[in-house]
Amino acid sequence: MGKKDKKAIPRFGKQPPRYRFFLNPYRDVRFSTCPQCSSKMGQRKLPLFIHIDPSQFLLLNKTCRYCSHCDLLIAHRDELDHLITRAFPVLDPETVSNQYLVIGTIDRTDWKRIDQNKLSVQATIEALHDFKEVVLFKPMGGWGR
Repeated sequence: MGKKDKKAIPRFGKQPPRYRFFLNPYRDVRFSTCPQCSSKMGQRKLPLFIHIDPSQFLLLNKTCRYCSHCDLLIAHRDELDHLITRAFPVLDPETVSNQYLVIGTIDRTDWKRIDQNKLSVQATIEALHDFKEVVLFKPMGGWGR
């Protein structure tokens, strides 16, 4: 038997994927330690590329939790909900969390260039790093993957 063929994961962005990503839905958990390796979490501020239904995009410079050992980036859903409803006041705050998807990140230099020059969504996609993997963590008498 040969090696299994890995199916290519379709990518939205044109740059190499970065980070394993977890969108934390738990309001009472802020992950000061990594849910995977128990190392102390740091912080990383970076521009997140967010798709908002039906066809809006938002670049949001956001501080997230980050574990350098696991390359795990964690954003908190309740914080994103709040920021998105402030950016798009026409969205219903009760349903906003079902209406967006965090797709990836953009380098700070590209973010500044895109913001200053008011570049198109296509130019943003050219600079976008998708996530390597989106992970879920659920409490199981403790935290587990």
